[in-house]
Amino acid sequence: MWSFVAIGAVAALSVKGPGVLRHATSNHDPGPRVELTLWVGASVVWLLSCIALVLVAAAELLGPSLKGIVATCVSLYQAVESHGSGAMVAVGAALLLGLFAAGRLVWTGLLRGRAGRSWRRGHARELDEGAVPRVLHGHQVWLVPSPRPEAYCVPGNGGRIVITSGALEVLTPRQAHAVLEHERAHLDGGHHLLVGWVRLLDKAFPRVPLLRAAAERVPVLVEWAADDRAVRRVGVGPLAHALGRFAGSDGASDTVALSIGGACPVERVRRHLTPAPRCSRTPALGRAVSAGLVLVAPLAFTIAMTMTSAIVPPCYCPV
Repeated sequence: MWSFVAIGAVAALSVKGPGVLRHATSNHDPGPRVELTLWVGASVVWLLSCIALVLVAAAELLGPSLKGIVATCVSLYQAVESHGSGAMVAVGAALLLGLFAAGRLVWTGLLRGRAGRSWRRGHARELDEGAVPRVLHGHQVWLVPSPRPEAYCVPGNGGRIVITSGALEVLTPRQAHAVLEHERAHLDGGHHLLVGWVRLLDKAFPRVPLLRAAAERVPVLVEWAADDRAVRRVGVGPLAHALGRFAGSDGASDTVALSIGGACPVERVRRHLTPAPRCSRTPALGRAVSAGLVLVAPLAFTIAMTMTSAIVPPCYCPV
């Protein structure tokens, strides 16, 4: 029975998790960094909970005999055999499903990682051949001769900030400074890792509402977080005008690089020019912490079920 309850908890997290996160941040804005922590943390909790479910299935049959890999395999075989063919089918299906999910995650990660590395190597060669390294407003950048106004950052080897000559022609010095601060914030914050993680899970496990919502929300939040740094360093005006200059520019591949034109520029500008009413920090953080505890509950429950099944001996009641 408890195994089915654990499955229900993970299913609830998958379906109701996005609603919990949106409700926690709708009226009390905790800031993009806190929201990023919640969304990325929810995706990690979902994956760990699914792994724990497989362990629950094994621990239910193994009980206190979880003493190593060999003993585990032997005990599992004996337990399944003693429970008949139905238990064999159930446990086999659970293990096969777990192996399939793990294999799909690893395979998807390898494919995306290979594609990303290939793109970065090819782009690095293009920059070495055609770009001119310069220092603008205290930032090392690679200036690409192109009439299109573009600016983006490429992770790896310390990261590179790329800006085109066309961008510098349409931007004022303060606007260019805001753009560079925005891209540096992406590199310093490791935003490509957060975006890559949620997109990897969404690609490996499609049709999961939580993962789909995270893959849509996290790229927006990293742009908001980078905008906040640019506003603190340069001001709202230069950033807002720069976003207007880059409106409609696709930039680099969004699977590898983070472009200044990412997310909706109108929403980003409106967020700073007409910010939503902010409540005090304590209620905002309180709601964020409460949402985090709700999201972590399925993982805590499945782990508790695993430990209980593995440690507590079974109770046989005489008829």
